[in-house]
Amino acid sequence: MKTTGTLKFILFCLIVFSLMAACAPVTASSTGTPPIVTTTLPEIINSSTPEVTPVEEKTETTAPVSRATPDINITATAQAVSMQVDMKKLADEKLVSSSTGQYYTVQNFSGEWAKLSYYHWWPLNRKPTNFAIRADVTWESAMPNANPSKAGCGFVFHENGPDNLHITYLSTDGYVRNHRTDKRVVTDLKANWAGKFDMTSDSAQIMLVVDYQWITVFVNGKQIVRFQDDRLNGGGLAYAIASGSNNDFGTRCTFENVELWEFN
Repeated sequence: MKTTGTLKFILFCLIVFSLMAACAPVTASSTGTPPIVTTTLPEIINSSTPEVTPVEEKTETTAPVSRATPDINITATAQAVSMQVDMKKLADEKLVSSSTGQYYTVQNFSGEWAKLSYYHWWPLNRKPTNFAIRADVTWESAMPNANPSKAGCGFVFHENGPDNLHITYLSTDGYVRNHRTDKRVVTDLKANWAGKFDMTSDSAQIMLVVDYQWITVFVNGKQIVRFQDDRLNGGGLAYAIASGSNNDFGTRCTFENVELWEFN
């Protein structure tokens, strides 16, 4: 009889334990996107993928030939030719090794991020090694004086997960800033002042050029920073927003007229 009572008690405990486990809240596991300054890892990115549409394929000596869908318009073609000219100029100035490549139009994007000293990115579903991407960028800051050096808009590139990537962004205090995360080690790379902007709300054209081990950044058509980094290993390309505040929406960035050139 004692044995039977013991077995009933054990069975009762197992049933209660099972019910408690079934009712327990489910928590999502997460890894972190690397912060701009600290080394603590915040939560993982979860985002939609903006569309990237090929428009033209070009060479240095011939006019672009449409390889896209039949509804491509004259404006897109003119943009492709314009960027081809600009890439040829980069090659002439020895800023890139060759200007030949593929032109893409990229879907406009608007996003926001509110986590002080952290950044967030939205993948473009492209993994170019050597490329130029440019966009007309408009930003708004919920608290412009909170930490403008940590707030801004730009691009994540050569991304292979949150522990291995590069980020370039124009901070609202007017600096082009570059950081590398390599095996969770965050390194500040070269930065330079691009000019005075309104920290509350302003806009600029940003172009990031990556050619083998060289990174060059232009703001409003002017070369701001250029440096070499031997830890560029290829990977994903993405829109990026850095937040200088936890308040309200933090930092909001809108990317328009986005063009991508992938060098051959």
